[in-house]
Amino acid sequence: MKYRKKRFLGFLILTAISMQIGVKGTFAEHSKKSFKSWDNSIFVYTGLGESVDILDPVKMKKIGTISGIADIHNCFTSYDGRSLYITAGREIVRVDFKGKNGGGVKERNELMADELAHVALTLDGKNLYISDGKDNVIVVDANTMEAIKTINMPTGLDDVIKIVKDELGESWDDSDSNPHGLAIHPRGRYIYVPLAWSGAVAVIDTRINEVVKTLYLNASDSSQPGHGTTPVALGFSTDGHWCFVSCAVPGYETILNTSDPANPKIETTVAVGLSPIQVPANPSNRYFIAPCQTSSLLDNKASSVPDPVFDNTGWIDWFNTNKDTALDLVEALLSSTHEAEPMEPNDNKPDACFVVEIEDNYDSDGTSWELLDIVEAGVGPHGVSYTPGGEFAFVTLSNEIPGKVAVITETEPGKFKVIHTIKVGTFPNGISTRFGKNQNS
Repeated sequence: MKYRKKRFLGFLILTAISMQIGVKGTFAEHSKKSFKSWDNSIFVYTGLGESVDILDPVKMKKIGTISGIADIHNCFTSYDGRSLYITAGREIVRVDFKGKNGGGVKERNELMADELAHVALTLDGKNLYISDGKDNVIVVDANTMEAIKTINMPTGLDDVIKIVKDELGESWDDSDSNPHGLAIHPRGRYIYVPLAWSGAVAVIDTRINEVVKTLYLNASDSSQPGHGTTPVALGFSTDGHWCFVSCAVPGYETILNTSDPANPKIETTVAVGLSPIQVPANPSNRYFIAPCQTSSLLDNKASSVPDPVFDNTGWIDWFNTNKDTALDLVEALLSSTHEAEPMEPNDNKPDACFVVEIEDNYDSDGTSWELLDIVEAGVGPHGVSYTPGGEFAFVTLSNEIPGKVAVITETEPGKFKVIHTIKVGTFPNGISTRFGKNQNS
């Protein structure tokens, strides 16, 4: 990989100081120097519980809690840093910040949905887009908190998911698509929605609030360079050229070329661990971290089940041949996205974050989507967000008891390490920051 030597030398010096005198002292010392842009900024994380914990990214500790919000799933901070939007059961909740430690006024509205999943805010701050985990995305006025439109996803259950649900004895509806970890393209016009039960990504044009493209990730023939099923979340490179789609089972990131945001195309797939979840790019645009919530099921190795290039019939054949293994994987996925409890059978084994290179994919030197490192982070890594320059990643460890957030940094070129953990509430899930666009996962 290519690095700007002066910038990286400075970072190495800072890292060396950190290792010698300890995390707490280092960040206190540099809070008004190297990290001046972090002043009065906070991390906000939320779990499937009844409170939101607030973290100071300089002191790396919990500094506050917003209580009284039940069944929290995900959160998104406004770009001006004044409000936090939270999905909680059927409710969308807005917390208006007052000061560094949070607090604020809660406004809430119950929407017509069984359960809300993820929320994203348009760049102009006017509208929220909320996935309902069944077959809709609800458009909500961010000021009044009232729903202004419901957008139905134009596809239903993939054949593989029908087999899974039958085997698990779960009911299903042909129209179910399970829209989940949606995100807004950095240019602002389009919302990308992963449809977990459809094996597809839907593209919503926010000017007309309609789906203008549905891209199926399970390859229709061997000439198509991609495969994906159960896409649960996605993120973008900071320039909007690439989209990373977490295909939880069988454990791949499907890379989309989104240089034309209205018409994404499959670029390739990268094998990571099982159940990759939230994947915003590092702000430096050099790499992204994929927290893989059940990677210990394969001893924290990159997935090899199944091969990423084949048609859907081949995937079904693999599933039927390896049914016990496949059911374990999908059952773990169901737990990771909807149930507030540790997952079997890996509830006590540390899982890993997989670091995937972005930078070299803009040139033609022969490298492509290299897996840089595998970092054992803790039990159930799920959400990730970064400091403004990308120096540190904060990763929720959803199945640690008590819940924790791991702090990961690059200690030398291509090598990453957990340098600190912060105790938080039960089952930390999504994580959001007050650092601006593309910083919400």
